Amino acid sequence: MLENVLQNIGLNQKEINVYLKTLELGTQPASVVARRAGLPRNTTRFILDKLVDGGLIKKSTRANTQLYTPEEPKNLINLLKRQKVDANAKIDDKITQLNEVMAELESQYRPESTKPKVTFYEGNDGLVKVYDDTLTSTETIRSYASFDGMHGGLPDYFKDYYRRRAGNEIFIRSIHPDTELARLKTKNNKNEWRDSRLIPAKKYDFNPEIQFYDNKVVITSWKEKLGIIIESQEIFQAMTVAFELAWKEATRLDKRKK
Repeated sequence: MLENVLQNIGLNQKEINVYLKTLELGTQPASVVARRAGLPRNTTRFILDKLVDGGLIKKSTRANTQLYTPEEPKNLINLLKRQKVDANAKIDDKITQLNEVMAELESQYRPESTKPKVTFYEGNDGLVKVYDDTLTSTETIRSYASFDGMHGGLPDYFKDYYRRRAGNEIFIRSIHPDTELARLKTKNNKNEWRDSRLIPAKKYDFNPEIQFYDNKVVITSWKEKLGIIIESQEIFQAMTVAFELAWKEATRLDKRKK
């Protein structure tokens, strides 16, 4: 019934698909919506911009990336009311139909700011669960990581993990201390869907890993056998801006890029 009502107010099937996915995902770039909707990126961006023009979605720019955020579902009714110049029975019918499915629409709506969620995991099994969560990412992962820490913490895990991540076509951009193991592992960047930067280990050494994807900040402490997943759009956005700044400096410091 929900899709029928959305068709009645003028959306076609692809527009309905993209609109509902945007409700579900919250603020995202067109590439993420496209992947989840199963549509080409350019097609999705065209539809999103059309929905922006229709007042169903709003567009913003952060860190040179265009982001799309769903308006509250009740905005659909406000749009119809603005179209009602005179007593129009068809508009009234559409408003009635929308009110009947509004609870379902609002149940799918993910507003721009949601209550943060923090989950803790302990032990090797917990670290595996944390890392397996990265395989659900719908976008390029950003990461600060120590290959020595990773492979020392879960020595038998990562060979298969890299294969699975590449198989899921999940790309990663990562910054690593420049060690012998890091230079060895980054030779496989192309096959393992990775773009990396190596920074001087003596000056910038670190062991815990921090990853950013899908409004999540994931912290993995290999020595303390502790994993933390923070789900917060605001924290995610702040941390990704910091990562982009670090990426520029890491590119300058990476001796392989000179």
